[in-house]
Amino acid sequence: MSHFMSRLLDEKVFYLLFFVFVFNLPFSEALKEIFLVLSFLLILLHLRDRALEPLPRILILGLPVLLFTLSSLFSAIASINTFQAFRGFWGDFETLMSWVVFAGAFFIFSDRARTLRIALLALASGIGAGAAVGLYKMIALADPNMEMMNLGDKNSSAQFLSTAFLLFLGAWTLPKLSGLTWRFFLPVLLLVAASLVLCHSRAFLISLPVASAAILLIGRQWKILGGILASMSAGAGILYFLSPHLRWEMASAISPTQDGSFTSRYEAWAGAIRIFHDRPLLGVGPDTFQMANIHKIYNLPGFASHGHNLFFNLLGEYGLLGVLSFALILFFWSGRILRDKDPSETVRLLKGMTVGFLLNLLIAGLAHPMWGGSFSLLFMLIMAYVLVTEEQIGPGQQKKSVLHSVPVFGRHR
Repeated sequence: MSHFMSRLLDEKVFYLLFFVFVFNLPFSEALKEIFLVLSFLLILLHLRDRALEPLPRILILGLPVLLFTLSSLFSAIASINTFQAFRGFWGDFETLMSWVVFAGAFFIFSDRARTLRIALLALASGIGAGAAVGLYKMIALADPNMEMMNLGDKNSSAQFLSTAFLLFLGAWTLPKLSGLTWRFFLPVLLLVAASLVLCHSRAFLISLPVASAAILLIGRQWKILGGILASMSAGAGILYFLSPHLRWEMASAISPTQDGSFTSRYEAWAGAIRIFHDRPLLGVGPDTFQMANIHKIYNLPGFASHGHNLFFNLLGEYGLLGVLSFALILFFWSGRILRDKDPSETVRLLKGMTVGFLLNLLIAGLAHPMWGGSFSLLFMLIMAYVLVTEEQIGPGQQKKSVLHSVPVFGRHR
């Protein structure tokens, strides 16, 4: 039995499951769920093996995520669509599990650079595989938009890809903390950007450049900023002249209120407000906005599979309790990072990643729900890396900030 437990606690076993889990974030729903659960269970075993020493920090930093998950459970229990609502709750519980996996890996294994590097390599590989499938569908099946198999429609794909772009861009500014160079990041960013353009989701044409600029401005990465802005401008100019469809998308993104696709969302928002008036505390239940009886009761438009807005979707499905607990996640994360007075370059770059993520979330969130599925898990990866890194390089933690040079699959205790 002790030999079996020793094998389970081998880092190589965890990182194998971890790699497959992260690889499948944009690719395969079933494998993603299976390997998330297995990674979660292994983290619990590692915590037990270490006498639960890292657990208080994981719980304290992730307390808002736990509170949101509890609000999701209460909302599901109170829903009139119990089965579907509990499916939605399972997605939120997966988010909590992913927080434990990511934060636990960064806390338990001493080389955070290795953990981040494996996550980035796995994510890039998964996006590459998902993009290949999406391109096949576009070419062979005449699908007009990039839709990766695990991410759903073009808008869901776009919100995941935009967030992945910011993660890779932020990690590029932290070469000492990732162990990867521009030779990795540049082609990956080009792949993600090309896939994002093929999604034809206009909100991100505004949110992503703004968020990217914020990361690089706060991090004072002037050369990368110049290169990224020049590349985005050149790419936009070329596409503007070559593609009438993209030309129209760019023009309508600048003036969204003149676009019928954006203004049609007003009906979904009004429906969310009607739900709030009827069920103010807990909403109708997670992932139930699209249910036929909900549409009938609250006179929702047929296209409203969700609230088409971050705030209104949370308000309708989770109620005021869900909105407040979600806001707590954002306030706790941003407040902890932005009030850090450490003048070091690393903390400055972590602030840039935080602000960039929040800008993308809130700007694109005007038109998209920006929560649920693989996006939420990627959200947890970024938050875990930023918070755990800040925690371990803060005042009085200088010794913990040293990166250890260890084999990829070394055994630590």
